[in-house]
Amino acid sequence: MSSLSLSLGEDDPLGPSLRRQAKLASLLYAPEEARTRTRRIYEALLDESPQVRSGNFTKIASDDLERLFHLYDRGFFRGFLAEMLQEDRAYPMAFRLSRRLTRAAGQTIRLVRRIKQGGRVVDQPEYEISVSTTLLFNTFQDVDREIVVGGLVCADRLEALQRIFEHELLHLAEFLGWGRSSCSAENFHALSRRIFAHEGVRHDLVTPREQAAETFGVRVGDAVEFLMEGARLRGRVNRITRRATVLVEHPSGVLFTDGRRYQTFYVPLALLRKL
Repeated sequence: MSSLSLSLGEDDPLGPSLRRQAKLASLLYAPEEARTRTRRIYEALLDESPQVRSGNFTKIASDDLERLFHLYDRGFFRGFLAEMLQEDRAYPMAFRLSRRLTRAAGQTIRLVRRIKQGGRVVDQPEYEISVSTTLLFNTFQDVDREIVVGGLVCADRLEALQRIFEHELLHLAEFLGWGRSSCSAENFHALSRRIFAHEGVRHDLVTPREQAAETFGVRVGDAVEFLMEGARLRGRVNRITRRATVLVEHPSGVLFTDGRRYQTFYVPLALLRKL
């Protein structure tokens, strides 16, 4: 869902490539054709992956993201992505599953390093796509509602993963073709419609906050109590990610802007009792 470009050195000389832009702009699939191709990839991953064995899979590995990359590069991009990465000396790229991504469903990073090569300093780009396992596994679990990713309704976790990954591949394509990427810009919207028939760019997955409210009845701002090393403590929920951040008033705690001092505890949601 998000993208980041970092340059470790002076100005990045790679810049946009009209040849690459033309290749990417030539990709066009009717909505029905896009659905057929994505379904083939859905079935191919189930067939090839040792971990992803059903639509609502419970296990996944970073290798599965690499499998998806190759399936999508062949199925939608005519091999252009691998070709461009090889031209940039950035192939193979990195894929990562992240528990720390709790707001963005995915992230694509482009990092440009200055390295010495053949007696001169050159730019070496590196790319990484990350997918949030926190949001992915929160979804199609306890909260029963319609899941929309990229403007398309998803029937199960694998379809949601595909829409997330498609979005991140578009960030990668923009980085490779234009040297920058923004899913709020018209170029990204045009590519997403033409290649994947996406009807939007937002991801409406189940967040830790939503799951906490639905499953445990706990929300940010709620007064709660919990046991910590045999002591029963009372505080207020300040933040919810994979755990709840609870502020407990204490004279030796950190001074906050409300003029009070608090100790901070990171508590599994199942251990909280709402007051």
